[in-house]
Parts: sequence; structure tokens; C-alpha cells
Amino acid sequence: MVVIILPTKNESESIRETIDRIRSVCSDQIVVVDGHSTDGTADIAREMGVQVIFDNNKGKGDALRVAFDYVDDDVLFLDADGTYPVEQIPEFIDALEGCDVVIGERVEFTDGSLPLLLRIGDRASRTMFRMLYGARLDNLSGFRGISRDAISRMRLESDGFGIETEITAKAVRLGLRIKKIPIAYLVRRGRSKFSPVRDGVAVVCAMVRYRFWGTENQMLICRKTKGMKRDSDEHR
Repeated sequence: MVVIILPTKNESESIRETIDRIRSVCSDQIVVVDGHSTDGTADIAREMGVQVIFDNNKGKGDALRVAFDYVDDDVLFLDADGTYPVEQIPEFIDALEGCDVVIGERVEFTDGSLPLLLRIGDRASRTMFRMLYGARLDNLSGFRGISRDAISRMRLESDGFGIETEITAKAVRLGLRIKKIPIAYLVRRGRSKFSPVRDGVAVVCAMVRYRFWGTENQMLICRKTKGMKRDSDEHR
């Protein structure tokens, strides 16, 4: 089973349509994790019979981690602002059966979906990720599927917009099975919460921080294993 997670923060303009579109293509459970919206987003979702939970008001990463802890199944998450092609959800669900992480690779940007400055930043981010990790992946895409096992192994930490980059980085470092699905990025409904400077720094920091994450954890596991072996030898 796959649970579809919608992180929201004042998305009353689009949440109803997003839920309707999801239900038109699949019957999987939907969970809205809300950032304490003040525009009635959570109320609309509840009226539509969707389970609503709340994050700790720390950002998108915190919202997703709260949702991942709440559900026990594989997950698929996407923004509820109309920027992602909901109609491709079944394709993501099918792909998740044979891999650990499914990434919606944004290969097309419709007119007005991403301002020029953010397009430049997006390209720079992908280039930096490729240089650091040796993988051509869309580290900023907010349309993804992740298996329950992968979530457990990643031990996610990010509170803000660095979460997608952390997921991508750790998927590479852990050698997980990754599948890319080409998608179009559409014009959003409502106001964007992304801050180019603050959130851009968070993305870069996540890229650098997790470059050696796999190595550190492997070393830690080795040290623990050696310690357990010494203890075992001493008690023989």
C-alpha cells in the first residue's frame, strides 16, 4: 500500500482541486500534513474526508518527517499547489514496486512556472549535485515516492526546503535503487513559500553535509560491529 502525503501551508486555493484530481486517478489513502494554515486549508481537507495531521511549524522538511512517522507504508508526496502533474501518480506507484526512491525529474517548465532567477538557481543546484555525488538527479523536485525501508535507513533530519536534497543525497550514498520519471513543472496556485536566499543556502548546506554521510555511517557501523565482536571474544 502507498500513502499519498500532501504537505500544506495556506493552500486553500488549490487543496480541493488537488484532492479531487488525486482521487480521479487512484484510490490510495491521502494524508494532509498541515503547517498550521490560517486560511482554512485543513478544514477543507477534513470536509473532503481526508486525514489531517499537523507539523511542528518548522518547515517542509519537518512536515514530511512528521508524516513519515505517522504512516507505516510506502509513501508518495507532492506539493498541493498545482505545480506537479497529479495524473502521473499511478506511474509513480507502479515504479515504487521495483525501486526504493522515485523522483519526478522536471524536464519541462511551463511558462511562468519558475522565474528566471530560480531557473538559474535550479540549474546550478543540479550541476553542484552532479559534481558532488556523480549522479544526474533532480535534487529539488517535490514529487517523489519512497519505500518504507528507505525512509527507515535514511534517518532524515532536515526541517526546511533542504529535505528533497537530503533524500536525494542519502539515496545515492546508501546505494538505493532510484528511478527517474520525466514530469512537467506547472504554474502554482497561491503564493510561494520558497525564499531564494534562505532556502537556497539550506539546499547547498544539505548537499555538502550529506556528501560523506554514507561513509560516516558505514564507519560507525564498523566500529559498533568491532566492539560487539570484542565483547563476544572476551566472554568466550
